Amino acid sequence: MRISGRMLVPISLAMVLATAACGLSARASGQAEVPRSGPAAGSAEQNPVSSPTPEIPTDEEIPTRAAGTFTRAAGTGRVIGTGKKRVRYSVSVEKGIAWGDIPAWKPDRFAESIEQVLAAPNGWATSAQHPVTNKAVNLSRASWSFQRVGTSKADVDVRLATPRTVDRLCGASGVDTEGVYSCKYGKTIMINLRRWLQGSPGYPVTIEEYHAGVINHEFGHFLGFAHMKCGALGEPGPVMMTQTIDLGGCLPNVSPFVGDGRFVSGPWAPS
Repeated sequence: MRISGRMLVPISLAMVLATAACGLSARASGQAEVPRSGPAAGSAEQNPVSSPTPEIPTDEEIPTRAAGTFTRAAGTGRVIGTGKKRVRYSVSVEKGIAWGDIPAWKPDRFAESIEQVLAAPNGWATSAQHPVTNKAVNLSRASWSFQRVGTSKADVDVRLATPRTVDRLCGASGVDTEGVYSCKYGKTIMINLRRWLQGSPGYPVTIEEYHAGVINHEFGHFLGFAHMKCGALGEPGPVMMTQTIDLGGCLPNVSPFVGDGRFVSGPWAPS
């Protein structure tokens, strides 16, 4: 999928399983990107990480290629949530990334960040208290829980990789990530290192909120959701919306639920 400068859009409904270039952009299918400026809607509850905003590296500082193979975070994580459907996920980081002066995102650090997003208020685990019904994707009172596993026997593998590697692996599934976007295909979510480090310029959220948006968006694709449009002017945008491309009158929002437990949805976007 492609993300117009900050998020990706599904290439076609038939490619929901090959969701690529996700980041909340609008051309490919599978990422949920969020940039880095101000607070998103309800950010006090949504923001999973409250650390000082890191310095944003330039394009020149970010490695564009590495080994093309991956190191998986070891061990088993805690169970997140009490939803009926358990999603077992693994976390991997590309080997051989030359981090230079950039603080390294080793597998354990990347895994911790993902766990914080999934465990945060208004994340997908909130479905246990507020089951999701959506006839368009054949969901009736659906709820999910999550657990990281350190083996290849996972339902989905979340990978952090350099732009060239993302382009190669997503491209093999027919998704053009253009050296910038992320993607989801089959049982793999590819997170583009450039977007992970920089966010999506012009989209008014912090880098931590951007991380939450990308992970929630991509997991949303894995759970079966395609892209959505703004549901109502002045309301939080669906996390499955390509918000970094066009908010369409909605407010920035990086979580699937809002404070009252409402699942934020909108009309399906053309794929």
